[in-house]
Amino acid sequence: MSPLHYCKGWFRAKKRALDAYSASEALTRHRQGDPYCVLAGSVDAPICFLEVGRGFVGVSFLDARLRENLSYDFQEVEPGRLFLTMATWRDFVGDTDAVAKGTTYTFTPSGQVHMQEESFYPAHCISKSSQQSDVSPNWDTFPEFGSYSQLARAERLPG
Repeated sequence: MSPLHYCKGWFRAKKRALDAYSASEALTRHRQGDPYCVLAGSVDAPICFLEVGRGFVGVSFLDARLRENLSYDFQEVEPGRLFLTMATWRDFVGDTDAVAKGTTYTFTPSGQVHMQEESFYPAHCISKSSQQSDVSPNWDTFPEFGSYSQLARAERLPG
């Protein structure tokens, strides 16, 4: 995985890190279950960031314009075990930050998969569907501090 940097969070609107943390400060937060953010790549232009806290991990991937084009939400549903509960893909209007289309999948451990596709440009339109699927690939383990590459994989497929 790319070089790691720790901070309080990623400010999406301003496309910058908030309040840098040292690795030891982030480790203390990790051990206590307090939220912190991990930036992979450079501090100014990370390729992705992870929001880690007690019982959850959010993974967001950024495009070349630092727009959040893919995100995964994991919840700790069993001690030490994470389940991917939501995945969202976004397309943008040209070089702007305006979202043209977003597709969100929500998953349950029992195999229910709900999909919502929403277009904003040129006209607003929503389509929804549900199905039963094998969601076994959605399970993962809560990361050890500094070991995030298993979760920071963009190529995950919806269940």
